[in-house]
Amino acid sequence: MSVHASRWQRFGHWISKVTHHLPAALMVSALVGIGHHSFHMLDAIDGYAYFSIGNLTAKSTSLNINNHPKVAVVLIDPKSHEDFYKQRSPLSRCELKTDLAAIYALPDPPQLLVVDLDLSPALPADDPEGAKTKDCQAQLDALLMHHRSTRTVLMEPSRVLDTEGQAIIDTWREQLSCFVAFGDPTLKISYGLLNTLDCKASSLAATAFANYREKPEDIENCLTEREHSLLVSPGQYLSGLRAVTLNNLPPRQVDARRNARTHYEELYRLPVVFFGGSYDDSDSYLTPVGAMYGVEVHAAAFMSLLEPTSELKFVLDFALDIGLGLFFGRLITRSWQYYFSLRFSEKAKSRQAAPYAIIGLTLGLLMVVTALTFFSFFLLRTFNIWLSPIPIAAGMLIESFFNSAVGEAVEEGYHQRQVLIAGLNAAHEHGPGAFKERVAHEINQRPHHAHGLEERAARFFFLDFQRLLNSHQYLAFTLLFTRRVMFFVLLVLFIWVSLH
Repeated sequence: MSVHASRWQRFGHWISKVTHHLPAALMVSALVGIGHHSFHMLDAIDGYAYFSIGNLTAKSTSLNINNHPKVAVVLIDPKSHEDFYKQRSPLSRCELKTDLAAIYALPDPPQLLVVDLDLSPALPADDPEGAKTKDCQAQLDALLMHHRSTRTVLMEPSRVLDTEGQAIIDTWREQLSCFVAFGDPTLKISYGLLNTLDCKASSLAATAFANYREKPEDIENCLTEREHSLLVSPGQYLSGLRAVTLNNLPPRQVDARRNARTHYEELYRLPVVFFGGSYDDSDSYLTPVGAMYGVEVHAAAFMSLLEPTSELKFVLDFALDIGLGLFFGRLITRSWQYYFSLRFSEKAKSRQAAPYAIIGLTLGLLMVVTALTFFSFFLLRTFNIWLSPIPIAAGMLIESFFNSAVGEAVEEGYHQRQVLIAGLNAAHEHGPGAFKERVAHEINQRPHHAHGLEERAARFFFLDFQRLLNSHQYLAFTLLFTRRVMFFVLLVLFIWVSLH
């Protein structure tokens, strides 16, 4: 037989071994896919995986000197809220009119202005202050209805229980609908995190995206793909946005700074401006880069529509799960096969070494999960594609401890039974004495284990070691001693950590 043919035979044998795990890989991939995509059983742990990997991605992206932000986020910070708005609610319409007019009148006015504040009118009070508020509201409305090159998107006004107040808001919205667009500012927290938003055309980010003139025509995002959720790219918080407080707008600066060129000047030359508040902690959300305010989340969501982070397609995801299932099925099967062959060996040193095979398997799985995590980071950082390592890791866990372990235990049990039968038949052919000697040898290999508490304790602390020393099996003694020492070290370490 030629060397070439021998290689093809070995390759065919390997293919046969790998495809032996195909039904199990298909079953595990299907179970994980159904549980994750249909019943969302892994959403919590998957969300925190994105939270962690997204944090690393955002920090890595922020170090890239080629980043060019497209969105300026002008914030009413606590100091501005106190100095200019006197910490009142609703916000002063006079001050809002001043700040919005300043943004419209920038030397390079933005193409798009998105306001994450409720600008709808409230019921005016019958006093001079109420009359002033009503007059400022009229000026603010006139400013919003002024035709200009900057397109404006406002947040959908909140509904009120008062019938008269709601009628005023409805009339106000109808009057402005020809001049501005309205978007839903609702943000949904999932398991304490904000990684995704509902992908709907009525959201504030989607409305802003629809009104942005310079977006690519052939862009593919969750709106065009008709997906249910928008994955907010964590890198956008640090690289796609530039935050500036209200104190840095020209009308809010003192004369000495207003007439000087400051390092904030470039912030006003970005094509999109989001305007909102950062003074109310109830409007902050936990994102992969930490706590961010609602207006910053909406701005990052807008950038995520413009530069989308896509999840791996279901077909590719499923195919990858199957491929990894075949690979790990073979790897895990060999590990369990090695464990059971050691566990049922006639040599004491092999039996004592069997648990180390499980330790090796566990370390191997951890290494693979770590590699998958870095692969997910690489895809998210380089190609804006999110591949969660959690479903694959869950499939590996099922494959390892529920399928391969049981299968190899049955296979090794059958093999051991055949070996025992062959050994007994061979001993029987040499006479009754040889047969009895063989039976005694098998009994000695698998002695009766004590069931009483006192006997178990004696075996655990003394008798097991004595038996190995008496039979001069020093390597097996060393392996067993190492395992028991590791057990007590971990136990003492746990007690120490718990007490401190």
